[in-house]
Amino acid sequence: MNHRSVSAAALVTSAAALLALGCGTAGASPAGAAHVRAAAADSGARTGDAARTTWKPCALPTGYRHFFELKSAKKVHGDTVVRVVPEKCVVNTENDEDVDYTPTGPATSLVVTSSASVKVLDGTRTVKVSPAWLTNHTLDNTPHFVYRTGAGNRVTAMREIYHP
Repeated sequence: MNHRSVSAAALVTSAAALLALGCGTAGASPAGAAHVRAAAADSGARTGDAARTTWKPCALPTGYRHFFELKSAKKVHGDTVVRVVPEKCVVNTENDEDVDYTPTGPATSLVVTSSASVKVLDGTRTVKVSPAWLTNHTLDNTPHFVYRTGAGNRVTAMREIYHP
């Protein structure tokens, strides 16, 4: 299959997936949007549409350092430790629901302070949870977060994001 056929197939697949999600941002769920992005990425839509689509780096919220995908969380010697994969993020300038996260390094472990502010998505709202909560719960969608650190490179705040 030539490059144009792959691009056209990817575009049709992406359009069909968006229509299935309700044709709007209000009805799109984080899990659904992640699925659309994954389907588009798997079919090569991002590279095929590169000539027509402009991508820009995602803006980090004020005070936060990096984007990361949360792989796991567990208790180690009384501390909550999260296993994360650092990421870079780009967003489609024409559709802010179209976000692509790309790993920028290997998975690493970070200690979360016991007083850290941890916010996760619950449907369409953000709720505050304790760091220990992460060890016993599975998040519904692909868990992308931003974080900030304090003394000793310990996480003092992290927030799940749907898109920047």
